[in-house]
Amino acid sequence: MVLDKSLLDGVNSSQLQYYAQKGWIFGLPEVLMYEHFRKRDRRRIANLFKLHSIEGSIVLLPGIGEMFRSEAETLKPACATMRTKKIQFTIQKGPSGECFELDGSSLIATEERSRELKVNLRAIIDVWQSSLREMPDVKNASPKELPEIIKELSLKIPNDWADMRGFYANHRHADFPSPELLDEEWTFFRWIQVQLLAGLDSIGRHGVDAKPNQESMLHELLDLDYLISAFLSVGSRAAKVDSWNGSDFCVRME
Repeated sequence: MVLDKSLLDGVNSSQLQYYAQKGWIFGLPEVLMYEHFRKRDRRRIANLFKLHSIEGSIVLLPGIGEMFRSEAETLKPACATMRTKKIQFTIQKGPSGECFELDGSSLIATEERSRELKVNLRAIIDVWQSSLREMPDVKNASPKELPEIIKELSLKIPNDWADMRGFYANHRHADFPSPELLDEEWTFFRWIQVQLLAGLDSIGRHGVDAKPNQESMLHELLDLDYLISAFLSVGSRAAKVDSWNGSDFCVRME
């Protein structure tokens, strides 16, 4: 099971330990740790203690950026070349007297990532509003027709490799793998897939020209990192995206 913040918020240590005793292995995405250190509150600290209680059943998953770099260097899917790692939570109090405080370099890295996310978010919203609204089906749709068009495109995208590769090719950095290499095993492919679906959902909810709230969109962007990690962890060939519904995907296992 790939863990996310909502799941941790909703369970206690005893429940997690029960599943661990049943043989469950928990995947810990890098984005989960980021979410627990970018802001500090009692609930987040409590969640870290919950993770500590099952740390023997946790594996640390590579971050999305790490997987991108691996795929660019090896020209192979990250899930075929990268491995999970064990993790250990050391309980000690920091300068303020609280447990699980970041040291100086970790705090700087977390702050840098927060700044990068805001920059990336603006770029992604611009892509959604420029590229997606120029799609003929979206551009030519009346306000009344748009919801049905969005629904049809959302059902089409999960199975249309040509569109995924085409969109990727239009925004590809020169150092990234060639479009023809990509399939559902690749992080690049999954990233494009979920970004397109998220963009369509944003247009469906806010309209073609609306400027969505950035803080709300930041949470959705983090949710996409969880989703990509989950797809690649369970085995891309087994996971199929059925539809996008708000910030939740329906995933069918085959």
